[in-house]
Amino acid sequence: MAKKSITPKIVCDTNVFINYLQKDEPTVVAVEKIGHQNIIMPVISALELCKGAGDKREMKEIQEFINFYTSLQLNSKGVDLALELIKKYHLAHNLGLADALIAASVIVADLQLFTFNSKDFDFITGLRLYYPPNLSKIKRHRKSPPDQT
Repeated sequence: MAKKSITPKIVCDTNVFINYLQKDEPTVVAVEKIGHQNIIMPVISALELCKGAGDKREMKEIQEFINFYTSLQLNSKGVDLALELIKKYHLAHNLGLADALIAASVIVADLQLFTFNSKDFDFITGLRLYYPPNLSKIKRHRKSPPDQT
């Protein structure tokens, strides 16, 4: 009997959604391979996408896009961890608020993060980054443990 492969849930950073919306072919391929049903959008990314809307029509399109995905919400454990990450990494690595909140929520949910800005996250202990096989252009800044896919 063949062993069934379970596709993991993957949290995507805002830049992945932006590239997808801009129809960047390698990003579209990576997202399709993961499967839209397996992609989770951090609430911070939803906020960032809405902030980028230029007019009401674009805002409506973005809202429809956001509603298509499962949302990764912030909780008190994630907010507490984000504060610890800021204390630990802001001065040494210039960790930003949005990135700290995204990283913390991914760690708390025990998921992997797909981002094109691995340098913004790869120093965070406990955060697992996802590297799609078709996107070898994503530069790994530290040796990551193998994906658990």
